[in-house]
Amino acid sequence: GVLMLSDKVIGYLDDLVKVAEKQDYKIDSISFYNTYIELEKSDKNEDTLLEMQEYLNGKNIQIVSDGVELETNDEVPIEERIRPFDPTKISIVMDPMALDSLVKRLEHGEVDLNTAFQRKAGLWTDEKKSQLIESLLLKIPLPAFYFDSCDDGKWLIIDGLQRITAFNDFIVKKTLKLKGMEFFTDLNGLGYDELPRQFSRRIEESTIITYKVKEGTPQNVKYNIFKRLNTGGLELESQEIRHALYQGTAVELLKELSVTDEFKNATCSSIKTERMLDQEFVLRYIAVCFYGIDKYEGIPDDFLNETMEFINIHNNPHIQRIKDSFKEIMVIMFQLFDNAAFRKMASDGRRRPINKALFEVWCKVIFDLEKEQRDILIMRKELLHERYIQLCERIDFQQFLKGSDKYGFTKRFGMMKDMVAEVIQ
Repeated sequence: GVLMLSDKVIGYLDDLVKVAEKQDYKIDSISFYNTYIELEKSDKNEDTLLEMQEYLNGKNIQIVSDGVELETNDEVPIEERIRPFDPTKISIVMDPMALDSLVKRLEHGEVDLNTAFQRKAGLWTDEKKSQLIESLLLKIPLPAFYFDSCDDGKWLIIDGLQRITAFNDFIVKKTLKLKGMEFFTDLNGLGYDELPRQFSRRIEESTIITYKVKEGTPQNVKYNIFKRLNTGGLELESQEIRHALYQGTAVELLKELSVTDEFKNATCSSIKTERMLDQEFVLRYIAVCFYGIDKYEGIPDDFLNETMEFINIHNNPHIQRIKDSFKEIMVIMFQLFDNAAFRKMASDGRRRPINKALFEVWCKVIFDLEKEQRDILIMRKELLHERYIQLCERIDFQQFLKGSDKYGFTKRFGMMKDMVAEVIQ
């Protein structure tokens, strides 16, 4: 058909062509789709995506897809709240700003990168810095930045040094080339000036939340703010990335099951909720019981991402069964182990932390049992505890629990299954 694309869109596509030429004439669907997201409304109609595809095909560029479609989500970061000890002496202002404004300050040397509050700059690897840049491209909100702005000509960084150093290396000093990108893989090897304009613009226009400590705030308060901040929490947990990427049924389902009483009971509410770890546990359950342990190829993240996709595709038939069986199994685990469910057990009787591998293994083993087998197990739970302790104390089982390789993964399910079968027979 006749292409109706505007010059501007064609300009964007030509930028992608340049990227693709370095990547064996392939462009990732994520880069393609995100270029489309950046178009102005006036440039979009229902045929635009197809026309963009045709344009790239005409240049012999192949769009490769791993089946991930990005949603645009403009979540507003939750500002962190600080509890001051003497409110009258403290002045801290929250100020959302465009990343571009921070970059200008860096260019003019108006941000001090060596402050006493911070560990030294440059602790991050290039991969880690690149993934921070990637978070901006994915429109994932970053944690807040804290500055001591008593001297407006020279801000001191209270929290955020590693992130700001990464921005400085990539955008200002231009010493960083992207490396180890997880989703925008075809941007690997590029510096800031080589990015297609639609992506560099997205970076510049990203909003960051800053907190500025104003003049008159005592020094020890500044240290205290720093101490209270979770300075290690700059990196997004995998489940938070999944949550941003696989919007749909999966996100709803994990949220719903993670707050059920059955799950909280079985896990003694001891799985942290703030970084979506609880939702990751629910996802692991669905992965081993419904998506299938035979699909596990040795990379836990891939396995869990595929499961998110699996839930989104199979919207209808499985959902109710997933919900019912999940609650059922949580109830059974609580009946069997009380507050020791999903934990290693030992003859010393000490209570150990919940273990992800054991959580998966127990879920799957109980899931595969018939109702009468489950009932027998509950009747013989003393014997079960005895045998389970013996299993936990076996060196080979301990090793298999630690490994993420396919062999260890399969072995731990097998050993648990055999142990349970012995108790039941």
